Amino acid sequence: MDIGRKIKELRQKRGITQEEFSEALRISVQTISRWENELNAPDLSMLPQLAVYFGVTTDYLLGLERNDTMAKLIKTTETFELASKQEAEEMVLKFKGEKFPVLKDYRIIPDGDRVILEVTKEFNSELENMKFN
Repeated sequence: MDIGRKIKELRQKRGITQEEFSEALRISVQTISRWENELNAPDLSMLPQLAVYFGVTTDYLLGLERNDTMAKLIKTTETFELASKQEAEEMVLKFKGEKFPVLKDYRIIPDGDRVILEVTKEFNSELENMKFN
């Protein structure tokens, strides 16, 4: 799988360092380095976040670019743990500003000294235009 190579290429095209990328994703620089050197791969739960960050599909990240792919990602639900309601609201505003995927719904859930943000996004795919075999 070439996901690490793709991540590195996308990061470099965006003109950001591994440090900047790791801060945006809230993960360590070492994790980014391990991905890019194909020593490790992102957790499956990270794929939608990576796809949104780079403006690509999860299929692209996974190397599934064929037109006859049977499964298409139409909707995702992601959960984020944040330090405050304000941080969650700022993230919602960021998602609202993105054209792809489209933010459809969100919930901000207080949970003790943290806040859980649950977002649902749709990829604007029309089922009749999809090819299923």
